[in-house]
Amino acid sequence: MKNKKNIILDFLSYIKDEKKFSNHTIRAYEYDLNEFKIFLNKYSKGIDIQNIQASSLQFFIQTLSKIGLEGKTIQRKVSTIKSFFKYLTENQIIDFNIAELIHVPKASKRLPYLLSENEIIKLMKLPDLSCYNGIRDKSILEILYSTGLRISELKSIKLDDIDLNKKLIKVLGKGNKERYVILGKESLNSLADYLKIRDDKKNNYFLYPNIYKKNNQNISEKTLFNIVKKYLKMISNNEKLSPHSLRHSFATHLLENGADLLAVKDMLGHEDLSSTQIYTHVNIKKIKEVYRKAHPHG
Repeated sequence: MKNKKNIILDFLSYIKDEKKFSNHTIRAYEYDLNEFKIFLNKYSKGIDIQNIQASSLQFFIQTLSKIGLEGKTIQRKVSTIKSFFKYLTENQIIDFNIAELIHVPKASKRLPYLLSENEIIKLMKLPDLSCYNGIRDKSILEILYSTGLRISELKSIKLDDIDLNKKLIKVLGKGNKERYVILGKESLNSLADYLKIRDDKKNNYFLYPNIYKKNNQNISEKTLFNIVKKYLKMISNNEKLSPHSLRHSFATHLLENGADLLAVKDMLGHEDLSSTQIYTHVNIKKIKEVYRKAHPHG
Protein backbone atom coordinates (compact mmCIF):
# COMPACT_ATOMS: atom_id res chain seq x y z
CA MET A 1 0.00 0.00 0.00
CA LYS A 2 1.21 3.49 -0.89
CA ASN A 3 1.93 6.26 1.60
CA LYS A 4 -1.41 7.92 2.32
CA LYS A 5 0.13 11.35 2.57
CA ASN A 6 1.32 11.19 -1.01
CA ILE A 7 -1.57 9.55 -2.83
CA ILE A 8 -2.26 12.63 -4.97
CA LEU A 9 1.41 12.91 -5.92
CA ASP A 10 1.49 9.17 -6.63
CA PHE A 11 -1.53 9.54 -8.89
CA LEU A 12 -0.01 12.50 -10.75
CA SER A 13 3.20 10.54 -11.28
CA TYR A 14 1.13 7.64 -12.60
CA ILE A 15 -0.72 9.69 -15.23
CA LYS A 16 2.55 11.35 -16.25
CA ASP A 17 4.86 8.33 -16.43
CA GLU A 18 2.49 5.50 -17.34
CA LYS A 19 -0.53 7.13 -18.97
CA LYS A 20 1.65 9.72 -20.75
CA PHE A 21 -0.84 12.54 -20.21
CA SER A 22 0.14 16.01 -21.44
CA ASN A 23 1.57 18.57 -19.02
CA HIS A 24 -1.56 20.69 -19.52
CA THR A 25 -3.83 17.79 -18.46
CA ILE A 26 -1.62 16.94 -15.48
CA ARG A 27 -1.78 20.55 -14.26
CA ALA A 28 -5.57 20.48 -14.55
CA TYR A 29 -5.78 17.21 -12.59
CA GLU A 30 -3.46 18.58 -9.91
CA TYR A 31 -5.52 21.76 -9.57
CA ASP A 32 -8.81 19.84 -9.35
CA LEU A 33 -7.57 17.38 -6.74
CA ASN A 34 -5.99 20.06 -4.56
CA GLU A 35 -9.24 22.02 -4.76
CA PHE A 36 -11.12 18.90 -3.66
CA LYS A 37 -8.67 18.36 -0.79
CA ILE A 38 -9.14 21.98 0.40
CA PHE A 39 -12.90 21.45 0.26
CA LEU A 40 -12.64 18.36 2.46
CA ASN A 41 -10.48 20.18 4.98
CA LYS A 42 -13.06 22.95 5.20
CA TYR A 43 -16.35 21.08 5.11
CA SER A 44 -15.53 17.55 6.21
CA LYS A 45 -13.32 18.30 9.20
CA GLY A 46 -10.15 17.29 7.39
CA ILE A 47 -11.22 13.69 6.75
CA ASP A 48 -8.78 11.70 4.60
CA ILE A 49 -9.74 11.37 0.95
CA GLN A 50 -9.69 7.59 1.18
CA ASN A 51 -12.20 7.63 4.06
CA ILE A 52 -14.90 9.93 2.66
CA GLN A 53 -18.46 8.96 1.77
CA ALA A 54 -20.22 9.38 -1.56
CA SER A 55 -22.31 12.15 0.01
CA SER A 56 -19.16 14.26 0.38
CA LEU A 57 -18.46 13.92 -3.33
CA GLN A 58 -22.02 14.90 -4.16
CA PHE A 59 -21.86 17.91 -1.84
CA PHE A 60 -18.62 19.00 -3.51
CA ILE A 61 -20.29 18.93 -6.93
CA GLN A 62 -23.30 20.86 -5.62
CA THR A 63 -20.95 23.48 -4.16
CA LEU A 64 -19.22 23.91 -7.52
CA SER A 65 -22.59 24.50 -9.14
CA LYS A 66 -23.65 27.03 -6.51
CA ILE A 67 -20.58 29.21 -7.04
CA GLY A 68 -21.49 29.52 -10.69
CA LEU A 69 -19.01 27.28 -12.49
CA GLU A 70 -19.95 26.27 -16.03
CA GLY A 71 -21.21 22.76 -16.63
CA LYS A 72 -18.19 21.86 -18.74
CA THR A 73 -15.80 22.88 -15.93
CA ILE A 74 -17.75 20.87 -13.35
CA GLN A 75 -17.80 17.93 -15.73
CA ARG A 76 -14.00 18.06 -16.00
CA LYS A 77 -13.55 18.17 -12.22
CA VAL A 78 -15.87 15.20 -11.74
CA SER A 79 -13.97 13.30 -14.43
CA THR A 80 -10.71 14.04 -12.56
CA ILE A 81 -12.14 12.70 -9.30
CA LYS A 82 -13.50 9.58 -11.00
CA SER A 83 -10.08 8.85 -12.54
CA PHE A 84 -8.42 9.41 -9.17
CA PHE A 85 -10.74 7.05 -7.28
CA LYS A 86 -10.42 4.42 -9.98
CA TYR A 87 -6.65 4.60 -9.44
CA LEU A 88 -7.10 4.28 -5.66
CA THR A 89 -9.28 1.20 -6.11
CA GLU A 90 -6.98 -0.51 -8.60
CA ASN A 91 -4.02 0.05 -6.24
CA GLN A 92 -6.00 -1.26 -3.23
CA ILE A 93 -5.75 2.04 -1.36
CA ILE A 94 -9.53 1.95 -0.95
CA ASP A 95 -11.84 -1.09 -1.00
CA PHE A 96 -14.73 0.40 -2.95
CA ASN A 97 -14.86 3.06 -5.65
CA ILE A 98 -17.50 5.46 -4.34
CA ALA A 99 -16.96 7.77 -7.31
CA GLU A 100 -18.76 5.24 -9.51
CA LEU A 101 -21.98 6.30 -7.76
CA ILE A 102 -21.54 9.93 -8.80
CA HIS A 103 -23.46 11.23 -11.79
CA VAL A 104 -21.50 13.40 -14.21
CA PRO A 105 -23.59 16.52 -14.98
CA LYS A 106 -24.22 17.23 -18.64
CA ALA A 107 -22.44 20.28 -19.97
CA SER A 108 -24.38 22.62 -22.19
CA LYS A 109 -22.76 22.90 -25.60
CA ARG A 110 -21.92 26.52 -26.35
CA LEU A 111 -21.45 27.46 -29.96
CA PRO A 112 -17.78 28.25 -30.64
CA TYR A 113 -16.48 31.73 -31.28
CA LEU A 114 -15.18 31.95 -34.83
CA LEU A 115 -14.34 34.27 -37.70
CA SER A 116 -16.15 34.74 -40.97
CA GLU A 117 -14.34 34.01 -44.22
CA ASN A 118 -14.05 37.77 -44.83
CA GLU A 119 -12.50 38.26 -41.40
CA ILE A 120 -9.99 35.51 -42.19
CA ILE A 121 -8.99 37.33 -45.37
CA LYS A 122 -8.47 40.55 -43.39
CA LEU A 123 -6.53 38.70 -40.70
CA MET A 124 -4.04 37.22 -43.15
CA LYS A 125 -3.26 40.65 -44.60
CA LEU A 126 -2.18 42.11 -41.24
CA PRO A 127 1.37 40.75 -40.70
CA ASP A 128 4.17 42.99 -41.98
CA LEU A 129 6.00 40.84 -44.54
CA SER A 130 8.98 43.20 -44.68
CA CYS A 131 10.34 41.87 -41.37
CA TYR A 132 11.16 38.51 -39.77
CA ASN A 133 8.38 38.63 -37.15
CA GLY A 134 5.74 39.44 -39.75
CA ILE A 135 6.77 36.55 -42.03
CA ARG A 136 6.84 34.22 -39.03
CA ASP A 137 3.46 35.45 -37.79
CA LYS A 138 1.85 35.05 -41.22
CA SER A 139 2.96 31.40 -41.31
CA ILE A 140 1.55 30.84 -37.81
CA LEU A 141 -1.84 32.29 -38.73
CA GLU A 142 -2.04 30.46 -42.05
CA ILE A 143 -1.06 27.09 -40.57
CA LEU A 144 -3.54 27.37 -37.71
CA TYR A 145 -6.40 28.19 -40.08
CA SER A 146 -5.33 25.77 -42.83
CA THR A 147 -4.92 22.76 -40.54
CA GLY A 148 -7.10 23.38 -37.49
CA LEU A 149 -4.15 22.72 -35.17
CA ARG A 150 -4.21 23.54 -31.48
CA ILE A 151 -1.42 25.93 -30.44
CA SER A 152 -0.09 23.17 -28.17
CA GLU A 153 0.35 21.04 -31.30
CA LEU A 154 1.80 23.86 -33.39
CA LYS A 155 4.53 24.70 -30.87
CA SER A 156 5.74 21.08 -30.83
CA ILE A 157 6.25 20.71 -34.60
CA LYS A 158 9.82 19.86 -35.58
CA LEU A 159 11.44 20.55 -38.93
CA ASP A 160 11.58 16.80 -39.61
CA ASP A 161 7.78 16.62 -39.20
CA ILE A 162 7.25 18.77 -42.31
CA ASP A 163 7.06 17.43 -45.86
CA LEU A 164 6.62 20.38 -48.21
CA ASN A 165 6.54 18.13 -51.30
CA LYS A 166 3.62 16.09 -49.97
CA LYS A 167 2.09 19.18 -48.32
CA LEU A 168 1.85 17.36 -44.98
CA ILE A 169 2.84 17.93 -41.37
CA LYS A 170 3.06 15.14 -38.81
CA VAL A 171 1.46 16.27 -35.56
CA LEU A 172 1.52 14.88 -32.03
CA GLY A 173 -1.95 15.49 -30.62
CA LYS A 174 -3.76 14.77 -27.38
CA GLY A 175 -2.86 11.48 -25.73
CA ASN A 176 0.38 11.43 -27.75
CA LYS A 177 -1.53 10.32 -30.84
CA GLU A 178 0.05 11.09 -34.18
CA ARG A 179 -1.86 12.35 -37.20
CA TYR A 180 -1.09 14.13 -40.45
CA VAL A 181 -2.55 17.49 -41.40
CA ILE A 182 -2.72 18.94 -44.90
CA LEU A 183 -1.17 22.26 -45.88
CA GLY A 184 -3.29 24.38 -48.21
CA LYS A 185 -1.82 26.63 -50.89
CA GLU A 186 -1.64 29.78 -48.72
CA SER A 187 -0.20 28.02 -45.67
CA LEU A 188 2.31 26.16 -47.83
CA ASN A 189 3.54 29.40 -49.40
CA SER A 190 3.75 31.28 -46.10
CA LEU A 191 5.57 28.35 -44.47
CA ALA A 192 8.06 28.19 -47.33
CA ASP A 193 8.67 31.94 -47.02
CA TYR A 194 9.27 31.58 -43.28
CA LEU A 195 11.66 28.65 -43.67
CA LYS A 196 13.80 30.72 -46.07
CA ILE A 197 14.48 33.37 -43.42
CA ARG A 198 14.31 31.19 -40.29
CA ASP A 199 17.40 31.63 -38.10
CA ASP A 200 19.31 28.34 -37.96
CA LYS A 201 22.24 29.64 -35.95
CA LYS A 202 21.15 27.79 -32.82
CA ASN A 203 20.60 24.54 -34.74
CA ASN A 204 17.15 24.31 -33.18
CA TYR A 205 15.07 21.50 -34.67
CA PHE A 206 11.67 23.04 -33.73
CA LEU A 207 9.76 24.85 -36.45
CA TYR A 208 9.22 27.78 -34.10
CA PRO A 209 12.18 27.91 -31.71
CA ASN A 210 12.42 29.87 -28.51
CA ILE A 211 14.92 32.52 -29.58
CA TYR A 212 15.70 33.46 -25.98
CA LYS A 213 16.78 29.99 -24.83
CA LYS A 214 19.28 27.38 -25.93
CA ASN A 215 19.21 23.59 -26.05
CA ASN A 216 16.47 23.08 -28.63
CA GLN A 217 13.57 24.66 -26.78
CA ASN A 218 10.40 25.51 -28.65
CA ILE A 219 8.31 28.65 -28.54
CA SER A 220 5.90 28.74 -25.58
CA GLU A 221 2.12 28.44 -25.82
CA LYS A 222 1.83 31.82 -24.11
CA THR A 223 3.98 33.49 -26.78
CA LEU A 224 1.97 31.84 -29.57
CA PHE A 225 -1.27 32.86 -27.89
CA ASN A 226 -0.15 36.48 -27.60
CA ILE A 227 1.00 36.60 -31.23
CA VAL A 228 -2.36 35.41 -32.56
CA LYS A 229 -4.39 37.43 -30.07
CA LYS A 230 -2.61 40.62 -31.20
CA TYR A 231 -3.90 40.21 -34.75
CA LEU A 232 -7.38 39.11 -33.68
CA LYS A 233 -7.78 42.36 -31.74
CA MET A 234 -7.06 44.28 -34.94
CA ILE A 235 -10.05 42.85 -36.77
CA SER A 236 -12.63 42.35 -34.02
CA ASN A 237 -13.75 43.79 -30.68
CA ASN A 238 -14.86 40.32 -29.56
CA GLU A 239 -12.62 39.53 -26.58
CA LYS A 240 -13.77 35.92 -26.69
CA LEU A 241 -11.82 35.28 -29.88
CA SER A 242 -8.62 33.31 -29.31
CA PRO A 243 -6.16 31.15 -31.27
CA HIS A 244 -8.67 28.32 -30.83
CA SER A 245 -11.13 30.41 -32.84
CA LEU A 246 -9.01 29.68 -35.92
CA ARG A 247 -9.50 25.97 -35.24
CA HIS A 248 -13.26 26.55 -34.92
CA SER A 249 -13.25 28.60 -38.13
CA PHE A 250 -11.31 25.86 -39.95
CA ALA A 251 -13.89 23.20 -39.05
CA THR A 252 -16.93 25.40 -39.62
CA HIS A 253 -15.80 26.68 -43.02
CA LEU A 254 -15.03 23.13 -44.16
CA LEU A 255 -18.53 21.95 -43.24
CA GLU A 256 -20.18 25.01 -44.76
CA ASN A 257 -18.44 24.19 -48.02
CA GLY A 258 -19.58 20.56 -48.07
CA ALA A 259 -16.87 18.63 -46.18
CA ASP A 260 -17.78 15.30 -44.61
CA LEU A 261 -18.18 15.39 -40.81
CA LEU A 262 -16.07 12.24 -40.29
CA ALA A 263 -13.26 13.71 -42.39
CA VAL A 264 -13.33 16.90 -40.31
CA LYS A 265 -13.23 14.78 -37.15
CA ASP A 266 -10.02 13.11 -38.33
CA MET A 267 -8.47 16.43 -39.38
CA LEU A 268 -9.14 17.89 -35.93
CA GLY A 269 -7.78 14.81 -34.18
CA HIS A 270 -11.00 14.27 -32.22
CA GLU A 271 -11.32 10.93 -30.45
CA ASP A 272 -15.12 11.01 -30.49
CA LEU A 273 -17.49 12.26 -33.19
CA SER A 274 -19.57 14.03 -30.52
CA SER A 275 -16.72 16.54 -30.10
CA THR A 276 -16.99 17.43 -33.79
CA GLN A 277 -20.78 17.61 -33.90
CA ILE A 278 -20.83 21.03 -32.22
CA TYR A 279 -19.88 22.43 -35.62
CA THR A 280 -23.00 20.98 -37.22
CA HIS A 281 -25.04 23.39 -35.07
CA VAL A 282 -23.10 26.27 -36.59
CA ASN A 283 -23.69 24.81 -40.04
CA ILE A 284 -27.44 24.46 -39.42
CA LYS A 285 -27.59 28.13 -38.47
CA LYS A 286 -26.00 28.99 -41.81
CA ILE A 287 -28.42 26.71 -43.67
CA LYS A 288 -31.40 28.40 -42.00
CA GLU A 289 -30.12 31.80 -43.08
CA VAL A 290 -29.81 30.61 -46.68
CA TYR A 291 -33.29 29.06 -46.48
CA ARG A 292 -34.91 32.26 -45.19
CA LYS A 293 -33.29 34.33 -47.92
CA ALA A 294 -33.87 31.92 -50.83
CA HIS A 295 -37.14 30.08 -50.19
CA PRO A 296 -40.36 31.77 -51.37
CA HIS A 297 -42.04 31.03 -48.04
CA GLY A 298 -38.89 31.44 -45.98
